[in-house]
Amino acid sequence: MDDSIASLEPHEPNGPEVPYAARRAVERLVALATHVDRLAGKFPLKEHTGLRSQMRRAAMDALAGAACALEAISVRDYHALMLRSLGALSELDTFARLGQRSGAVTPTEAAHVGLLVQLAGHEVRLSLNEPPFSLLGAA
Repeated sequence: MDDSIASLEPHEPNGPEVPYAARRAVERLVALATHVDRLAGKFPLKEHTGLRSQMRRAAMDALAGAACALEAISVRDYHALMLRSLGALSELDTFARLGQRSGAVTPTEAAHVGLLVQLAGHEVRLSLNEPPFSLLGAA
C-alpha cells in the first residue's frame, strides 16, 4: 500500500461540508488500512490460507465503503455504503482472530487490530446518524 493513502482526506463531494463523523470515520479507516497493510506485509509469502490478502481486502473494503458513501447521491445509498463498511470491519476482526489462532498474528497484533476495528466501527456508526448535509433533502 502506498504511504500516500495516509494523507487521504475526504473532500467536499456534493455540498459545502462533510460532517465531522463521516470525516472521522474515513480517518480511522485510513489508519486501520495502513496498519493492516504493514501487518500483512510481515506474513510469510508462502501462506496457504490467503489470510494476508483477505485482511488487506477487508480493510480496503471498509475504507472504500466509507469513501464511496461521501459521494452518495441519497441518504439511502449513504447508509448502505456505511453499513457495507461495518460488514468489512467485522470480517477483518474475524480474520485477525483466525490469524492469531494459526500463529500468523501475535495476540498483541490481533488485539491492536481489534481495537482499531472497534474505534473505526464506532466512528462509522456515529456517521450513520449524520449523513452529508447535501443529502438531507434527497430521498
